[in-house]
Amino acid sequence: MLDAFVLFPTWYQYSFVLGVGLIIGSFLNVVIYRYHTGKSINGHSHCLSCGTPLRWYELFPLVSYLCLLGRCRGCGCKIPFRYFLVELGTATLFLLAFINFSTTLLFIFTLFLIAVLMVVAVYDIYHMVIPNQLVLQLGVLAGLYYLVQFGLTFELSIFLSHLGASFGAFMFYGGLWFVSKGRWIGFGDAKLALPLGFILGAPAVFSFVVFSFWIGAVVSVALLGGPAFVGYILARYASDPVANSYKSFTMKSEVPFAPFMILAFLAVYLYGFDVIALTALFI
Repeated sequence: MLDAFVLFPTWYQYSFVLGVGLIIGSFLNVVIYRYHTGKSINGHSHCLSCGTPLRWYELFPLVSYLCLLGRCRGCGCKIPFRYFLVELGTATLFLLAFINFSTTLLFIFTLFLIAVLMVVAVYDIYHMVIPNQLVLQLGVLAGLYYLVQFGLTFELSIFLSHLGASFGAFMFYGGLWFVSKGRWIGFGDAKLALPLGFILGAPAVFSFVVFSFWIGAVVSVALLGGPAFVGYILARYASDPVANSYKSFTMKSEVPFAPFMILAFLAVYLYGFDVIALTALFI
């Protein structure tokens, strides 16, 4: 079935993948909002302010948000811009995965991986914690990745390479957590490094670790810049304390690190980003 999909025109393939990504992104928004709240993900979608149930034409990813101008039709309260970004981000990452892996099993695996990583990133931004259940899910996906890539033929050297990369990444982030007593980085970030490091293996895990700090530094500098473009966008379109907190961001502010790790992981995983090769260009 997947092989037959490539017979369709490229524009149709891309449009279909984007459409699936938007639908999954919309579902992930529900998961993120209701995760660990005791609410069922099967409940009817509604406005978070007034509780007005959403009608069918208000459930179209991206389109409904734009048509409603980011506000509830009932009470007029702003709809968090996060909903728009999660849908758009998921669709974009699905398309990038398709472009890189086409219709292989690795593409299907990557879709599940992206979905879980999206939940981890956004949940960490809002709650400053990475649930153990999500890390366990990534651990299962890491095991499946090994099977997809290397099949049932077990080679000790390859397995040890991935296992060593996983342990090395955990020890590095865990070491920072231990030395700083949790001020620099959370222990959840160290646990997150286990499945991500295993998927990448050595030596790619080195680029993953370094790049995560590069991204963190760039974002932190942007937030410290005050009313810069990023800050303006957050203040203009978001309606929650997390997004608007950029105004009070200082050197002592806590910043969730999982999103930086996930962006770095995706850069290495999808495009083979190599820190050493990039650094050599400037030496």
